[in-house]
This record gives sequence, C-alpha cells and structure tokens, in this order.
Amino acid sequence: MKHLQKLITPLILKWGYVFNNSKPFFGSSQKVRFYATAKKSKLKQGEEEEECHIPRAVKKEAQAALLDYLHSTRSLQFMDAEHMSKNSPFFLSNLLQRIDNENDIRRSLTRFLRYHPINEFEPFFESIGLKPCQYLPFLPRDLMFLNDDHRLLDNYHILCNYGISRNKIGRIFAEAPEVLRYDSGVLDLKLASFHGVGIDQSIVVKLVSASPYLLIGNVHKEFFQVVEELKKTGVEYSWIEEQLNGDSIDWSHLFELICFLNGLGLTDQQLGKLICQVPGLLFDCSGRTTFSLIGFWLKFGIQKPKLHDVFYACHKFQ
Repeated sequence: MKHLQKLITPLILKWGYVFNNSKPFFGSSQKVRFYATAKKSKLKQGEEEEECHIPRAVKKEAQAALLDYLHSTRSLQFMDAEHMSKNSPFFLSNLLQRIDNENDIRRSLTRFLRYHPINEFEPFFESIGLKPCQYLPFLPRDLMFLNDDHRLLDNYHILCNYGISRNKIGRIFAEAPEVLRYDSGVLDLKLASFHGVGIDQSIVVKLVSASPYLLIGNVHKEFFQVVEELKKTGVEYSWIEEQLNGDSIDWSHLFELICFLNGLGLTDQQLGKLICQVPGLLFDCSGRTTFSLIGFWLKFGIQKPKLHDVFYACHKFQ
C-alpha cells in the first residue's frame, strides 16, 4: 500500500502537466490536458449529407431569386432573408432540381416560387446550422411560413441581437428547443440574469452557445454557484472564458467536484492555483475524468487525507 501511495503523486504529475526539456511550463498558451492520451474524434451518428456542389454562377442567381422571394414576396426582414438564402445549400440544391430552364436560373426560379410556395422552415433551420436530417423532426406540421410563428422569430431575433452567431442558434434550438418558444420578455430576463452576477456579454455568448440548457429553467443558477466558488479561489471570469471551447459543460457536476476538492482541506489559494495550472481537472468531461481517477484511487484504499497530499503536491509542483 505504501508503495502505491508513493506512485500516486508522480502519476498525477505525469498526467496533469506538459513538459518541455523536462521542465513544466504553465504560462504558455498551450492548454494542458489532465490525462495522457488525447481525445479521439467523436464518431458521426448516421451518414452526413453529401456536400452540395453548385456552380458559383448558378448559386449566385439562385440565392438572389430566393432572397427576393423571402424578402419582397414573403415580407421577411432583409437580414433574415439574406442569411437564409446564402446559408441553405441543401435546400437550394433541391430547389434547383425542380426547374428546367438552366439558361436563366434567376427568372426560372422566380417563376417557380411564384406558383409553388416553399416551406420556409427548411431553409431557416438549415441557415442556423442544422442539417436536413437534424431539423426534420422540428418541422411544424401545420405551418409553412415563418411569419406565422411569432415566438420563434422573436426569440431568434433576441439571440441574434445579443451577439450569438446565427449559425450557432441551431445548436441552441436542437438542445433546448423551448428557448425559442418563450413568451415575450422571458429570454431577455434569462440573458440579463448573467449580467447581474457581473459576467460580460462576450462570456455569456460563449456560455449559452456551448451550454444552451443554461437558458432553461433554473439551470443557470448551477453555473452561478460554480462562478461564486471559483471567485473565492481567485479565478477570474476571463480565465473561465478561455476554457470555453464549444463543448457542452455539466455545471452541476463541476460544482460537486469543486465542493469535493474543497473538502480535502486545500486553501482557496491552493485550489485556485491548482485549477489554473491544470484546467482539465475541471473541464475535461465536466470533471468526470477527475472523479474517475479519484474513484480509482479510493478503490485501492487511498484515503481522503492522502488525496489531499496528492493535490497539494500538484499545487506545489512548478
């Protein structure tokens, strides 16, 4: 048992730090991983649609016709219509297959749209970042025109005006569809609640883009708990922003891990320094990697006082 305990500190140091000429470098811009092997790319679920190859000249004419239809005929806001026409290649490709005259694409498509109204939700969902196979379950059965869905458009505009990229709103809709179904004023209050704890808008944009469920119910309060605990350790908001890479984060799990580490007896200063030196301690799989490692040690009989020694050694090692 004593031999195993002696091995633990070197092991976590090996997993927790990157070395350059046998010396750790914590001030570099490189992100430190908490375990040795890099993550493998996620396997794609289902086959991706083949990339659309539309000749540039044809695409330009088709986009112009679709823009004119959506804005002038269907009365969508110009910015919405323009984004939809330029960011829905699969829809546009299918539309082009339904016209015969290839010599005058714009005129032929304009004439086609005049007599064949389209389901506007299809190019809309595609333009916000969803593939056809992803948005099909969300297509309303009794609506074809976007202007008939006031809640969807109102909440969509709130997110756009707040600074969230249009092509990232699809993820928010897919993971938290109720966000775009809120009554008037609800989404504004959700976003404003982050400012109430001193979080800058740029950080909020990254947060809700990576973790859309923060805008559902009271989940954002779990995030506030994490922020408050990190503030006690001296961790700044700017550091938290640097760790946001687009991956979804389970903030309640992070809060549990921080509380566990606090319970080991580390001071706030020691814990803050450890977290900043090894960000993967918290942010690799929302802390599940760390909990798995701790569980491994506990199964081998390592008690919590010894865990304190391990993490304290990490804090001191520079």
